[in-house]
Amino acid sequence: MSSRKWERMVRKNSKDAARRNKSGSTSTAVKSSDGSVTFKGRSWLFPLLLIMIGIFCFVVFSQMPGQESMYWVTGSSYIVLALLMYWARRPLLKVGKTSLTSRRFGGDRVMEASNVQEIAVTKDTIIITLKPKGNRWAYSKTFHRMPIEAMSEKLTEFAAKNNVQLKHSL
Repeated sequence: MSSRKWERMVRKNSKDAARRNKSGSTSTAVKSSDGSVTFKGRSWLFPLLLIMIGIFCFVVFSQMPGQESMYWVTGSSYIVLALLMYWARRPLLKVGKTSLTSRRFGGDRVMEASNVQEIAVTKDTIIITLKPKGNRWAYSKTFHRMPIEAMSEKLTEFAAKNNVQLKHSL
């Protein structure tokens, strides 16, 4: 590939990205080669709590005698952990043809359609109830910063294809 062609592609893609950013239509859904769609959000509540703990460590431990610089390490560690949780550990829901994948605290969980009892869609939340123990996967526009509208469309298709009960309450 020639460098001029590469430069034209970069210019075209950057113009498209700038246009999407201006219109506010940046997509958080990533389409995979196997036909699955991944929706990513941001978790902000737990990182906020970790930042508050880090600030608490700075304030409280700086006043204690015998603590030369260890309070800096402790407080900074909490803040770095909060930043990692915010930027790297994003909540996600991957809607495949016959399975749903969710990122949980212990790792990714995959549920086949036969193990999904019900999908409840409201204006701001999506709750997926699972059969084995009645566990729930909840996604919220407020707490998880998930694109609920786009997710509800894909989950409606998923429920129709796999005979999963779907409740809409708008």
